[in-house]
Amino acid sequence: MKKTFITLGLLLVVAVMSAVFTEVKFSQASAPSGLKSTVATSSNPTIGTTAGILFATSTNCSSRIITTSAQPIMLTFSDNQGKVPTGSFGHLQGASTTVAYDSGIYGCNAVKVYAFASEVVTITETN
Repeated sequence: MKKTFITLGLLLVVAVMSAVFTEVKFSQASAPSGLKSTVATSSNPTIGTTAGILFATSTNCSSRIITTSAQPIMLTFSDNQGKVPTGSFGHLQGASTTVAYDSGIYGCNAVKVYAFASEVVTITETN
């Protein structure tokens, strides 16, 4: 009985070490670097000074691309109700910029947005 537990323990250690050394990714829907992706959706929503959802949660995204115009925006990358962007909380994306948010880093959860002034942004989701 004792040998069985030792053997199972060693097998578990070998499996974990194999996963770590082969760089197995445990993130959801991430595309490996260098592979092509296709545009799934694209739109030009108007966002305002009340926080709203820019992207819904997805199970199949490789990146989300956001282009701002004349105003910066604040973003959060979470489905949690308490994680709502404001003028002083969130990830700042500057005015007149285009940023691709890779799903391997930011995930495919909802992206919530807050604008300092009403503006039209361009959003694209790839998979």
